[in-house]
Amino acid sequence: MGITIAYRGSLADVGRVEDFEDRVLDLALEIGGHARVWRSFHDDDPRRVVRGVMLELSPGQETTSLLISPEGWLINLFEIEDAEKGQIAEPPWCFVKTQFGSVEGHVALVELLAALQREFFPNLEVSDEGGYWETRDLPALQRKMEYVQSAIDGLADGLRRHGLTAEAAEDPEILLARITRVAQLVQQTLGRPPEHPPVRWDDDDSGDGFDDSADGTEAQWDAEFKEQRRKQERLHRAIEERLARGDETGDALLAAMRDEGLVDLPGEPSLSEAAREVIEAGADEEDEPWRESLPDAIRDPDEDSADDWLGDDGHHPLLERVMDLNARLYDLAEAADQRSNENFRSLLGATGEMLGGLAQALGGPNSEPPSGLDLVQLKRALRGAAFAFGMLFPLRADGFLDPAAFDELATTIKSLQDDIYTELARLRESRERE
Repeated sequence: MGITIAYRGSLADVGRVEDFEDRVLDLALEIGGHARVWRSFHDDDPRRVVRGVMLELSPGQETTSLLISPEGWLINLFEIEDAEKGQIAEPPWCFVKTQFGSVEGHVALVELLAALQREFFPNLEVSDEGGYWETRDLPALQRKMEYVQSAIDGLADGLRRHGLTAEAAEDPEILLARITRVAQLVQQTLGRPPEHPPVRWDDDDSGDGFDDSADGTEAQWDAEFKEQRRKQERLHRAIEERLARGDETGDALLAAMRDEGLVDLPGEPSLSEAAREVIEAGADEEDEPWRESLPDAIRDPDEDSADDWLGDDGHHPLLERVMDLNARLYDLAEAADQRSNENFRSLLGATGEMLGGLAQALGGPNSEPPSGLDLVQLKRALRGAAFAFGMLFPLRADGFLDPAAFDELATTIKSLQDDIYTELARLRESRERE
């Protein structure tokens, strides 16, 4: 027995697909989820485009497919190739298992579908085995989820971000208040225009955009991170569309960057030619003069370093542990022939977020990124750890992880999660003292 939300429907106006994608991406950023804008095309007919968003709302909850076939129908992740070939005869039912995620994640998905029904999919049909879509009965949903699975105690990221202890999260009134906030946030985010005001930094006499002594507030750095993620997804979307038209990779990248206003802005030196030189260079990097400016541990990994900050391979020990975890997961996926399994891919994506966040937050022995950026990247790594932990449960339930592997990975990820949070708390405390 499980709890699954099923849905099917058609996008009323395919011309609004980018507006739809941008709003779903905003939602993921607002509630600490993950989202990726998708574009793929049939090899022989680039007019048959599958587009939309792959969305992860809550650790442990399956990836929500908001992909759209060329006919405008919502489709499952495993139906991408069939949709490109025109082999789907009618709008299919899409499915998301929620029993291994949080109650908040289930509610967020229901509220998301309700908002999408009003704004983009007027004929959307939904079937909720938790009963929440039909009744909005939170206690009944909570009882069903607890019956299916005892509460997952590994979602420390969500509890800590919202200031709740595990005991407080079990209090019905506190949980109800939190669910209400989640529902309101979903509705507000999807109901507002996708445009965003620019991130404003405190002015100072140095003219560099923000006060060096204050290093920007955590909220400013969070807003900057969200804006960069939006730009990243828009750029990815533009590149894929250019490639489908037949552009070469380098040309597609440069054209997409121009389309998104990332190069050749009015009044600025042209970056296109410089970027093209990098793309087309193909020179042996070992002899490039710029390598002399890199930290020793990166320029020559075999060189011993006296800096205790470094691990054996020239990285921060915490980063090395995540690298080891990532390698272990790839080996597991390869051995079980599960590289294409969506849950495994979500797990690897989550550990990738851990790697990316820690690499930027911890920098290097000779590289000190601004501490405000450290905060944002450590939170990124912490979210990745929460999602990685959550994805172990459906993998165990489906038989892709045996009990021994599950216990080993759960212990490892929990330890990393705790250590990342300790580093985040230490940085916040040091900023407050300053």
